[in-house]
Amino acid sequence: MSIRTRGIRIGLCIVSSVVVVTAVAAAQTSTTATIKGNTTVDTTKLTAVVMYVEGSTLVARMSGGEIRTFVVPDAIKFVIDGKPMTVHDLKPGTSLRATIVTTTTPVTERTTTNLSGTVWYASGSTVILTLPDGKNKMYKSLPGYKFRVNGRDATVFDLRKGMMVSAEKVVEEPTTEVARNTTVFGSAPKPKIIVAEQRH
Repeated sequence: MSIRTRGIRIGLCIVSSVVVVTAVAAAQTSTTATIKGNTTVDTTKLTAVVMYVEGSTLVARMSGGEIRTFVVPDAIKFVIDGKPMTVHDLKPGTSLRATIVTTTTPVTERTTTNLSGTVWYASGSTVILTLPDGKNKMYKSLPGYKFRVNGRDATVFDLRKGMMVSAEKVVEEPTTEVARNTTVFGSAPKPKIIVAEQRH
């Protein structure tokens, strides 16, 4: 089972319902890279004895004595005395030994878009560029964002009407991939031996 969580960071925001990638292809190019961080692995071991099973619900007494209830997905398989079983096959008294391995990997999907245009309006952190297709697009520049004017770095506060500029929009989508692998082994309860009493 894997889980992904997501967040988004944008280096240059567009104040418009139309994303910049709708501009003419010649005005911009986009590249996407997937960057994976360091993977962490956590291993948890549990031991328990089955007390009750109904449907996918398992009630077990843990090794520490506490009673816990689990809702077991059908994908989880049990190996009891060497035989594969599902939670529906478990009997009260069955001893279980579970190993849960959780692997977590941070992943960032980074999309870089290069665009160019002519400054039509600039004030504060807001700039409107006229793109090569003749359309005006409004952008909101984040602090520290750099434009290129005549081969030199410039901030949004340096921009003036009529300047030819190029810019780079970076969109980062951090996600976390979480994978869990659970293996459960066990042994069935030993049958009780009944000794018949002899009557004299």
